[in-house]
Amino acid sequence: MRREFASVTSRFIAWTLLACGGVYLATVVVSNAIARRLALGTAEREAVSRADAAAERVEGVLGSIEARTLLVGDVVASMAPSAAADLLRRVVADSPELHGFAVIPVTGDALYSSEPAAPSRHRGQPVYAAALAAGEPRWSEPYEGPEGEWLVTFAAPAHDSQGAQSGVAAADVSLAWLDQVAASLAGDGNGFGVILSRSGRLLAYPRREAAGASRPLLEELPPDRRASLEPIVARMLAGEKGFLPVEVQGMRYRMTYRPLGRAGWSLGVLHPEDELLAGVRRLRLIQASLGVTGLALLAAVVVVVSRRITRPVKALAASAERIATGDLDAELPPIESQDEVGGLARAFHHMRDSLKTHIRELRETTAAKERLESELRVARRIQVAMLPRPRAGGPGEGYELAATLQPARAVGGDLFDHFRVGARVFFLVGDVSGKGVGAALFMARAKMLFETVAAREHDLGAILVELNRGLSAENEANMYVTAVLGTLDVESGELSLAVAGHEPPVLLPIAGAPRTLQTEGGPVVGLLADAAYPLNSLQLKPREAVVLFTDGVSEARNPADEFYEVERLIATLEPLGHEPVGAVTDGVLAAVRSFAGEAPQSDDITILTLRYLALA
Repeated sequence: MRREFASVTSRFIAWTLLACGGVYLATVVVSNAIARRLALGTAEREAVSRADAAAERVEGVLGSIEARTLLVGDVVASMAPSAAADLLRRVVADSPELHGFAVIPVTGDALYSSEPAAPSRHRGQPVYAAALAAGEPRWSEPYEGPEGEWLVTFAAPAHDSQGAQSGVAAADVSLAWLDQVAASLAGDGNGFGVILSRSGRLLAYPRREAAGASRPLLEELPPDRRASLEPIVARMLAGEKGFLPVEVQGMRYRMTYRPLGRAGWSLGVLHPEDELLAGVRRLRLIQASLGVTGLALLAAVVVVVSRRITRPVKALAASAERIATGDLDAELPPIESQDEVGGLARAFHHMRDSLKTHIRELRETTAAKERLESELRVARRIQVAMLPRPRAGGPGEGYELAATLQPARAVGGDLFDHFRVGARVFFLVGDVSGKGVGAALFMARAKMLFETVAAREHDLGAILVELNRGLSAENEANMYVTAVLGTLDVESGELSLAVAGHEPPVLLPIAGAPRTLQTEGGPVVGLLADAAYPLNSLQLKPREAVVLFTDGVSEARNPADEFYEVERLIATLEPLGHEPVGAVTDGVLAAVRSFAGEAPQSDDITILTLRYLALA
């Protein structure tokens, strides 16, 4: 599963669907929130409108009842009892909301529209007493009538012709029509309306048969439901209006409420939220179905498009794997488009062709390099063969000599030479300008000239003069040699030196510290055809030695780019003064390499140590 998701196609499909799904989900959430808000706003307006219409209807009926009661009470006070009874019966017959009508004199019998009753029964009602005491009309709380019906009474003082209170006119109003009003408030839905008296008792309720007696609204509910309704009931009894969410018997409603001004009552209408938001739910279902369908179609399109895009990429990847194994003849997919994939295919074709060319050239270069290295190894062996033995002399020969040459490359431009003619030992240390093959060839030429001239000439200065003339001829490369040429007389210990632009040797005395010999020299060999080289002579004591070296020693560098210099060479030689010449030469070479450390060797290194032993 993880391997499948690692492909470009699967990631492209997944991320595209996630992105589109996220945008769609956000759109659905926002649109549903807006639709919910709009639906609740519309429901609130409709509920308020319906409640206002019902309130106007109820207030109209109550106003009519109040007006008739006041009028009839004043009229009946001046009528004969029989005429008054007929009038009251006609009033009740013309008003379906009325259950009965009575005028109760302050003294005497009461008059009723339907049947006579004991005056004491009505005079004991609190609403009559309150109306008489206040001199103002009063509405009673709901009560159960003689026949089990629920009634409410409007009582108002009656006046005689002189305007004095003569009794109380009372209209008994049936609550059945209010129940019908409450039932019609919710329209065709499952909502319902309620009308509360000023004390919070249920005046109208469409489910009165289930509720039983007309008790206070909060007493109709279990204790766990009262807490949520108490604030709303308090607002209704305070005469406020509003539209709030409520929960009744586990169901959520939206309730609009408003006061009924004449009687101090309050009207409320409860609409189930499920019905109010039914359109929102239908919209959500439609959006969900459209979203699922759209995402499915999008997924199909993305799969087709991604496979069309990635098919040539996969083919290129397979070809790249074959090329990576070295199969540069692997077939690459044809270039079929001018888009990015086509550009990638062109790049692969170019890469393959370039790799072929590069590998071919690399093979040719490697072969040429191997041939060159082979030739350089041969040249190295030839150069080494041209040099004399690195060790010479001994106690019976009056001297000992040890030399070493370490080229910076396969072949170098340094040289050393030594040979003995009679009692004299000839020795030479030279350094050709430059490095590599050119310097090695110039070195070979200088060595052959030196041996040729030294075979017939024994004067050191003359030898250098001839060597200089020979190398100056046809020297178009302007190469040159610095050299120290000398002889040691093994019988007398006389040391003769001729210097051509080279570092003077270091003397290792019997006693004292090593020191650089003060010599007089001439120019380098090979540049100026006419040059002179003075002779320097020194008498060596037995066991004294001289150390000759090239600038590969004095100019060796360490990683900090510091030079080794002659001062360090002298310090290195001080403890080696009485060591065998081989140990002296090897000790100097080891010290130079230790000083250079990881820094590459920048020049050829040549060291030659010669000690006078004296013949026994």
